[in-house]
Amino acid sequence: MIKLYREEKSPQADIIEAEFREMVLGYDRVVMDANEAARLFGEGTSLPVITNNEKTVSGDQIRPYIRELERLMQEWQRFQGDFCYVDDGETC
Repeated sequence: MIKLYREEKSPQADIIEAEFREMVLGYDRVVMDANEAARLFGEGTSLPVITNNEKTVSGDQIRPYIRELERLMQEWQRFQGDFCYVDDGETC
């Protein structure tokens, strides 16, 4: 399960949550402060932090990870319908 660890007031975390909602991606929201984050994730880790099973990302790693999630969700949604695709994305 994806979890977003964030401070209550965080414009960056607000953007991440908006992207999760746009992807219709399920996640848990955990509100904490910087001291709690340091105890949980180690010194030098800044909020927001995203975890997904054993994967933990923060800082500059967040943007590429969200893009990876977007690709995964697009693939997932692409093959959930009652139709088929040929190589160029056209339905058959």
